[in-house]
Order: sequence, then C-alpha cells, then structure tokens
Amino acid sequence: MREQFPVTRRYKYLNHAAISPPPLFVLEEAERYLRNVSELGTEEVNRIEEDDFRSMREDVAKLIGASWDEVAFVPNTSYGFNFIVHGLDWREGDNVVTDSLEFPTVVFPWLKLKRKVEVRIVKPNVETFEDSVLSHVDSRTRVVAVSHVGFNTGLVVDVKRLAREAHSQGALIVVDVIQSVGAVNVDVREMEADFAVAGGYKWLMSPQGSGFIYVRKGLLGDPPFYGWRTSKNFESYDATNFEIESGPRRLEPGTIDVAANLAMARAARFIKENSSEVLQAVNDLSGYANRRAQEEGLEVVTPMRKRAGITVVMAPKNSELSRHMLANGVVVSPRGGGIRISTHFYNTRGEVDEAVRLISQWVRRSGQ
Repeated sequence: MREQFPVTRRYKYLNHAAISPPPLFVLEEAERYLRNVSELGTEEVNRIEEDDFRSMREDVAKLIGASWDEVAFVPNTSYGFNFIVHGLDWREGDNVVTDSLEFPTVVFPWLKLKRKVEVRIVKPNVETFEDSVLSHVDSRTRVVAVSHVGFNTGLVVDVKRLAREAHSQGALIVVDVIQSVGAVNVDVREMEADFAVAGGYKWLMSPQGSGFIYVRKGLLGDPPFYGWRTSKNFESYDATNFEIESGPRRLEPGTIDVAANLAMARAARFIKENSSEVLQAVNDLSGYANRRAQEEGLEVVTPMRKRAGITVVMAPKNSELSRHMLANGVVVSPRGGGIRISTHFYNTRGEVDEAVRLISQWVRRSGQ
C-alpha cells in the first residue's frame, strides 16, 4: 500500500492529524469524475447524482454506524458546527458546555449565541477530562460539544459517558470526529451521539472540501439555511413552490463538491473493507511512538490507554523543532507545547524511530 502514497518517496510523513496526502486510488476517484465531466458534461453529472448521492452517503454511513439518510455532505467541520448552532431552537438561559483543549472549530461557533446563551469553556486536564466537563452540565445545558480525539493531546474521550449524562439532563451532544474517523472505530449509535461532524482531509485521506455531518433522525427537520436543493421538488426549478425535503439533502442547500466527496466515499469504503488491518496498524504505530518516546525519557502528553493515531511529545521551541525535522525529511506538527506525531496505517516503525531520535536530540541539546 505504501506505493499508493507518493509522499513516502520524499518524506517520512507523520502528519495525518493535519492533512493526509490522498492515496492514488482516492485521487483517481476524483480525477475520473472531473475528466468525465470535461468530456461528457451534464451526462456525467446526472449519472453520479441520479440516486441523490445515496451510494456516497452509504459508504460514509457504514463507516460510522449510521443510516445513509442521516449523512449529508459539508465543505468542512466549521460549516457543520455552524449548521447545528443556527439550526437548534434556543431559549434564554440555555448554556453550552465545551472545553479549552478543543480545536477552535468546536468552540467559536457557539459564541454567536453569547448574548442569549452562556458558553461554558471548561479547563480540564487529560486525566480527568470527562469529570471536568460533566461537572459543568446542569438542567439548563442544551449542548455538550467535544472532540472524540483531542487534536493537541491525542486523548480519546469517552463520548458515550458524556452523552448519557448530557441526555439525562435533556441536553444534546455534538462530536467532532475529524481526528478519529479513519484512525479508530467510530460508531455514532454506540457513542449515542446526536451530531457528528468531520472534514475528510485528515484520517479519511481525502481532498480538502470534502466532509460530512451526521444528524440523528428526528433532529434539524427544519434546517437553518434554505437553498434550491432544500426543496423536495428541487428539480422543478419553480421558485413559487417550496416544500422542505425530508431526507439528508435538506442539509445541503447548494451544490456540493462532488469530486472531493466521491473521493471521500471511496476512502471510507476502503477503510471499512479493511478496518481491522487499518485500525490495528494505526493503534500499533501510535503505541510504538508513545513507548519509544518514553524510553528516550521524553514527556508524553497522550495517555497510552486512551489514544488513537496521535502522540504528543513535549519539546521546547516546538515550531523551530518542526522546521528542523522537516529539513531532515520528517513531517510533523508543533502542537500542545510539543511535537505531534500522527501515524497512519502505511507508516513504519523506522519512520517513528527517526522522529523520536530527532526530538530526543533536540531536547537534550536544549538541556531539558
């Protein structure tokens, strides 16, 4: 499979929590569509859209344990979160509970509601994350918003526990799964999520512009934004006759990035068909990175027993270090006060060894 990833010819690429280079078979899915549109125009477009993207929805839905009619396509995670923010009915005195370890996408959209809704940004630590979040949930909590996997800690959050407590208070749970889907098993039914959102360009190895939103049946029946595709009879092109579509297309007010989402559906299908091998390899490599860093005496932020594909290792001047590692052919990201190593299934232990060696040398030279 490494031959499917041209990036391996140039780099030891350990940066999938930022952007995954699409493998050739995913890239070819998008290219095939665009080339066919170039040659056939609307004939190809109509062929792909004739089932209202049901087959694409099914590929994503199977990967996350949902029904096809609970999945819609969004251009990015931020759009999905804003869709939820503006799609729910709010009451004066409601509150939203989230936390300071989140990627800003999970927090910032709720701030639009601040005049009416209290946004509680909890300051947790990795060891007691769930307890910290739940201590701020009460009967006026309308939403709990968290990431399944922390972008700057690598922590895998017990979403199911948070969901059950939130539901007992009458609240909904919104989960950012961008750092988990494709790296660990994601089952929205099992975790009892009400909403789940992800862009496709990280662990799903898909182009930027691809993404999905899962909406549990019965929620957002009347979406916050209307467009021509929101109409049940959208192909009539009649501006005087509007009836809301009941299926997932109601969440897609306009034209989606078909090529990017075809590619994402192809990647989702690959991961689902090879889930045991892919997810086991991600788990093994992140565990190896965690152990190797500790063996070198480095401080590891990511808990070994609650990890996905991310390992965060503390290091001074982390931005400078990441540039130094790039100059030595290793691609990582400075995150969380250190270096974030994020290994996908096709990486090797030798690549991890080189990353840890460079970090260890840097820390020793810095006298820490």
